[in-house]
Amino acid sequence: MVGITLMNFTLINVAPGDPILIRIGLLKCENADCYNSAYNRAAIEMGLLDHDYYSIPWFTRYVEFLTKLTHLDFGKSWYYTVAGDGIPISKIIRDHAPYTVILNILSFVLSLVLSVAIGVISATRARSFWDRSLTVAMLLGYSMPLFWLAKLLMYSSFTLFNFTGVANKDAFIKPLLLNPVFYKYLILPTLALTLGHLVFMARLIRSQLLEILRQDYITTARAKGVNDRGIIYKHAFRNGLLPIVTIIGSSLPGLLGGSVMVESVFGWPGLGTYFLEAALFRDFPFLMAINTIFPFLFLVSRLLTDITYVFIDPRIKY
Repeated sequence: MVGITLMNFTLINVAPGDPILIRIGLLKCENADCYNSAYNRAAIEMGLLDHDYYSIPWFTRYVEFLTKLTHLDFGKSWYYTVAGDGIPISKIIRDHAPYTVILNILSFVLSLVLSVAIGVISATRARSFWDRSLTVAMLLGYSMPLFWLAKLLMYSSFTLFNFTGVANKDAFIKPLLLNPVFYKYLILPTLALTLGHLVFMARLIRSQLLEILRQDYITTARAKGVNDRGIIYKHAFRNGLLPIVTIIGSSLPGLLGGSVMVESVFGWPGLGTYFLEAALFRDFPFLMAINTIFPFLFLVSRLLTDITYVFIDPRIKY
């Protein structure tokens, strides 16, 4: 995590663009002194200059970031402000993380269930019409960028139902779970994110099951009279779970990355939309916050994946 934060902090700070100019915006000044004064004042507020107007070294700012991070303090946003003062990033995350969490959990569960079903059907009916059709469909889906897939769903929905799926404020009247409009606007983003991730998992499950179904112990089970359901779910599926669990554990944080594009297409007010806006407007503290949270979730997911290996295969010991 220290290496990740150091790399992200360095890359973000050497990126082109002046965040101070974006902060002061279309400031009207009659002379250069007025402009310089506003520029320096904004730089001090953003922590880029000290009160003697000397530039604060990036490594000093990095150490300060790590110190605040130990207290779960991500600082204040440079772009999202109220009355000229930056909104605390922890408040932005607290207010908008539920939208991203709901979208990603629902998409993950749907993609997992559908990928298992599609993979099993394709493996048990190898080279059949259904297998070839599903293979072509999955390859087409895998080759499409996620934002393009979201645009296609939006266009198809508008053509068929006169509904673009772009969220409006009525969808987010709280309490969310009791608001029927919220579920209406949740459909297309969930569908786009689900379709974007199930194709790879379905292909993996299919190839893994096909390899296992050729093994000698599967032939022995068939000779003993075990039915197809028992062969798939009691013998083949469990023995093929290790690579499947590995991919699933890695794909969960990937859903968060993919939701950046899906949320921006449908105007979904989650962390993905705010992350994209922060990148466009050089909101470095917010970028650092998201680029710290997402890798942390990835590392936790990999740790849980390693622990899950023990329950799947008792021969694995740590």
